[in-house]
Amino acid sequence: MMPKEGDLIVKGKSGLCAFASTNLDFLLRQKDAKNVVLGGFLTNCCVESTMRSAYELGYRVYTLTDCCAATSMEAQDATLKNNFGMFSVPTTSEEVMEAIGVPTISN
Repeated sequence: MMPKEGDLIVKGKSGLCAFASTNLDFLLRQKDAKNVVLGGFLTNCCVESTMRSAYELGYRVYTLTDCCAATSMEAQDATLKNNFGMFSVPTTSEEVMEAIGVPTISN
């Protein structure tokens, strides 16, 4: 998978959070982004760390509950239940695609 022309390229991620030690916040602000949609692995580590940072930086954060995974169902369920709603709007990929007008399988 390669970036397409015009894609933003985030450089420098070396830890848990996609904002710490990277140019992500700078790139998003250059594009006047107000919203961040998150998914990834590990739900209770990298995704949560990035979610909290995005929230603290003032972004409206949407976390994709169907696009995250942890190393156990217990960790996954605990994070979804206890943390996602405090720092983001828990949602699904289908809901986001419908909101921005991307055709989904069910359409």
